Amino acid sequence: MKKWIVPLCVIALFVFLTALFLTPDFTYHCTEELLACVENATKFGFWGKLWAHLKCVYYNVICVLGGLFI
Repeated sequence: MKKWIVPLCVIALFVFLTALFLTPDFTYHCTEELLACVENATKFGFWGKLWAHLKCVYYNVICVLGGLFI
């Protein structure tokens, strides 16, 4: 029974995070910032866009997860 606890906890965490990011109540206030960030990154070259988009996604994740604690 003990060997199933860790995989089940990982699956439960994945399901919780998926549900969180698919729920508009938690993500609506972060969406505008994400879209503006991605739109501003279109003026860069390939590597600049890649880095800017990764930063946009990072800030969006922090924004959504921050909504849990505020």
